[in-house]
Amino acid sequence: MSYPQPDANQYAIRGYQFFRLSTIISSPGDIYESAQSGHAFAIGPQSDIANVNLAYFDDQAGPTFMQRQVISANRAVVGRIDARNDATYAPSQRPGKILFWSDDLYDPNYRPRLPTTFNPATDAITFVPPVLEVIEYFKPLDSLGPARADKEFVFQTYDIGGGGGTFFLVIPYYGRKYAAVTFSNRDSITPTTFGIVGLNYAITADTTNPYHQETTIQATGAVAALTSVTKLINAGTTGVFDALVFNFTTGGPAPLRIFMSDIAQGV
Repeated sequence: MSYPQPDANQYAIRGYQFFRLSTIISSPGDIYESAQSGHAFAIGPQSDIANVNLAYFDDQAGPTFMQRQVISANRAVVGRIDARNDATYAPSQRPGKILFWSDDLYDPNYRPRLPTTFNPATDAITFVPPVLEVIEYFKPLDSLGPARADKEFVFQTYDIGGGGGTFFLVIPYYGRKYAAVTFSNRDSITPTTFGIVGLNYAITADTTNPYHQETTIQATGAVAALTSVTKLINAGTTGVFDALVFNFTTGGPAPLRIFMSDIAQGV
């Protein structure tokens, strides 16, 4: 756990009523910890990650003494869970603190295969890294209704590079039920193309060139000068994805607006 993480002890010492773990995931193996006991645990409103593992010390859970629950965008945990700093997990012999890590997959080394296989010589890719947010409450609560806030991204310019190929933009989407996307070509001369792919990260034995699950949502096509393309994405008709991957070529201004929600809307 060498990467930076907030200290739950400081929140308790300074009189906070809760500990808010809010951090960008840098790699799929990131694990965070709390040395403080809590009365309730929930996904934070700004979390991109929809499912988080919560592990705690249980002396009846042999042989590791680790008990695990999953908190999600739909389910919180209400009830006291103690950080057992006086005990150790087995066989690691690490202190029995409360541990958090993402139950959703993330691969920052992902490279697209749709609409065409990514070419590092000509194409470019940018990730918006997912946020993991968990709130641990230090006082008893009668009930807790977990809910992620709606999110909106707006992009105006892109680091396309000098290859002259396709630019890919990967946005975390984990379990969202709805998205409204508008892409505009504001260049009066240069033509552009635009497409959307739904991505579900997959575990594979091929670590050098892994095959993730990709689904075409908006087929890549031309966007005429000074026109826009709008696409509505609903879980019931399109599916549920870990990320949305936007692909386009553009030589000028091309605003991209993405609104996402956990609540399905429209048809």
